[in-house]
Amino acid sequence: MQDLRKVRRGGAGLALLVVCSVLAVGCADKPTYEFDYDQAFPFGGYQTYRWYDDDHNSRESQYRRRNSSDQRVRNTANQELVQRGFREGPRGAADFWVNYHVTKRQTQRVSGQEQGMHGGVGVGTYGKSVSVGYSSGPSVKTYEDGTAVFDVIDIRSGKIVWRGVAEGRLKNKMSKADKEQLTITVVHELLKQFPPG
Repeated sequence: MQDLRKVRRGGAGLALLVVCSVLAVGCADKPTYEFDYDQAFPFGGYQTYRWYDDDHNSRESQYRRRNSSDQRVRNTANQELVQRGFREGPRGAADFWVNYHVTKRQTQRVSGQEQGMHGGVGVGTYGKSVSVGYSSGPSVKTYEDGTAVFDVIDIRSGKIVWRGVAEGRLKNKMSKADKEQLTITVVHELLKQFPPG
């Protein structure tokens, strides 16, 4: 991919990605966004799009169609694409496909030595006692990382001509409103870079 250009930039405020059943969880840290595209490709000729899953049947596409997160992502992406002058076209008459996928993985982080001192005093039937304890050891924190990838695939060539990737640490729990806001933010941040120029 010699003619592809990578642009890396920090993300704007967000809780993140996804997105497990597509953008279904949020970010503890601001995600990072990365974009990759064919500089020589004439994106100006694009007017209509279709969702890749609507034209290509797979187990993943069947799962996504039955998932409420998929509808949230599609609705948000459709609004973003329409604002950029694109419209969803009928089968066989679109210029490009839009596809996405989301992954979530558990990560452990081991950091320096945690130290602590504790103590106690007790009085009971058999007398008085005092205890003091000291502990030290590495701090191990477990968290989840999420990644969302949006692809634009040229229908004529079948090649990916643009890709946006969002990555970040996920929050443990999110309300429905948090999920809605997360989806809007991540999809907006990704698709505002399409078409490149």
